[in-house]
Amino acid sequence: MAVDTPAIREVVERVFARPDVLNACKRRDLSTMITILGANGVTQAEIAALMGKTTQGRLSEYKMHKRAPTMETFKKFADGLALPPAARLALGLASEAAGSGSFEVAGGRPADIAGAGLGDVRPLLSNLSRTSAVPVLSALRGMHRGYVEADRLMGSLCVVGPIQLQMPVIEKACEVSRGADRIEMLRFACQFAEFGGWIFQDAGDLTCAMQWTNRALDYALELGDERVIAYTLMRKAMIATEGGTPAQGLGIADAALRRKDSLTPRLRAVILRQRSYSNAVLGEVIATARDADEAVTEAVAGEDQEEEDRAPYCTPTYAAMEAGASWVLLGHPKTAIPILEKSRSQWADHMEVRDYALCVSRLALAYVAAGDVERACADWIESRIKSGELKPGSRLPPERELARDCGVAYDAVRRAAVLLRERGLIITVHGRGTYVA
Repeated sequence: MAVDTPAIREVVERVFARPDVLNACKRRDLSTMITILGANGVTQAEIAALMGKTTQGRLSEYKMHKRAPTMETFKKFADGLALPPAARLALGLASEAAGSGSFEVAGGRPADIAGAGLGDVRPLLSNLSRTSAVPVLSALRGMHRGYVEADRLMGSLCVVGPIQLQMPVIEKACEVSRGADRIEMLRFACQFAEFGGWIFQDAGDLTCAMQWTNRALDYALELGDERVIAYTLMRKAMIATEGGTPAQGLGIADAALRRKDSLTPRLRAVILRQRSYSNAVLGEVIATARDADEAVTEAVAGEDQEEEDRAPYCTPTYAAMEAGASWVLLGHPKTAIPILEKSRSQWADHMEVRDYALCVSRLALAYVAAGDVERACADWIESRIKSGELKPGSRLPPERELARDCGVAYDAVRRAAVLLRERGLIITVHGRGTYVA
């Protein structure tokens, strides 16, 4: 099709200078980017033509969250639409397209991070010995806790570079350690590599995510810990499913559950939750419902378990939210809505901000699919508030701007604002405007 490239580039330059769009880039939320471009007159057909070898159908899957975009997808999107440097950097790409004289992208990160840091670390590895590996392990554990907290508060992109600087040190420490010290180092290496897999998955680079998770599985197999092996297999199943091979994801989840008698209730719950998701992507309604129900049952049992495991986050509320998400995938939003609404109401004090915001965003998708535009719009705005994109005390964007960004009519936003006021999320000051509470 004929594409008015200069006109589209002008729209892209303007749209991708907006703070809300840059925030969407940081979250790698391709759905929001496509929606906002559409509201500004750039069609999916035009985006597909500029990206090359990408169909409108595939873009629709990204928009409806039926498929997770990879790092290669974001690179094609950024290159094809000629995103401005600030937007490219927010996505974790080089500030200019490859071949324009800028640094290259390596493993989904700017090459200045990839090259300089590792070049500084590797000469120091020769100083690691069996004696020094023990205090190094203690220091690395402290760093890992900091990375986990940074990811929770600021997102995965802020720790992608630092974790890659530490992995050569961890591998060398494993190499020089012996006996009980090696066992402890392997346990930490497995946990760190699995965390790295999550970081890359959250950042949209599923290739690197699988590489790191495979490394974690190598450590788990050497340890021979059935619980760690099962949890790591679950992570592989999740990445495989998001990467477009749900049948493989289902098979890996089945392999993890073959160890179910040795697992804690929470571990069984999180693996069943993943198997339910894989079944949902494959359109298996009965299997999805069975696994989702069993996951909630196991999560309830997990509230009484005293043993520690890798899945403390898999509470009954979390399992129920994931069950609702599976019903949305299956095309049954009216079944999903009451499940997700109950899950939202049960998050105590909304302390798990990321999961709460995720639940609200999934509710927005469910309401869209069910045709309830006002509630969908209200939940979309709430998810932006809970994720920190719209901060307390800040003025809410004008209703017409919100309507354009959400892709709905102006009066739908006005009705959504009524719901947000009832929830205590916004306040309107006469003569001044509407603010986040």
